[in-house]
Amino acid sequence: MSQERPKPYQTFGFTEREVLWDRLSHGRFEKILTDEQTHIHDVHLDSNSYGEFLFVTTSRPAGEGRSALTFFGLGFHEYRDRWMLDDWFWHETTVQEENATPLPKDEALNAIEQRRQEVLGYAAGQIQSERGRLFEAFAEMSDDDGALAEFEDLSEWLDDDEY
Repeated sequence: MSQERPKPYQTFGFTEREVLWDRLSHGRFEKILTDEQTHIHDVHLDSNSYGEFLFVTTSRPAGEGRSALTFFGLGFHEYRDRWMLDDWFWHETTVQEENATPLPKDEALNAIEQRRQEVLGYAAGQIQSERGRLFEAFAEMSDDDGALAEFEDLSEWLDDDEY
């Protein structure tokens, strides 16, 4: 009888809060990356539904294989209208064959730190809009995907000429 493979968040040792909110702090992210069990497979700047972020694909041993997670952070969250400096969101992923060989850890960590320094410069003096604070309040009550749907409905209602 084969053992069930642990969930990636278990393999990475996430706290209950980190699992609940699908995110962790920058300091916690750094500890995960520097752990000897963690392989970093890819670091690149890309976009998703919320903005442009640094995406970091990682893996750790899990049973006979590896569990993989992709983290994204150090970018501008368009709906929250703020730079994300200290939060890293995560989701389960797979490591593609072309990225199976881990990057040299010092090279990957250096790329992340360079992006952090760049974003610190952008974030200096930036003031979040009322709309961004409202979206963030919705997101904290549910999640970004749920908040996006609610926020779009609310925006349509507020923009409706009948009201």
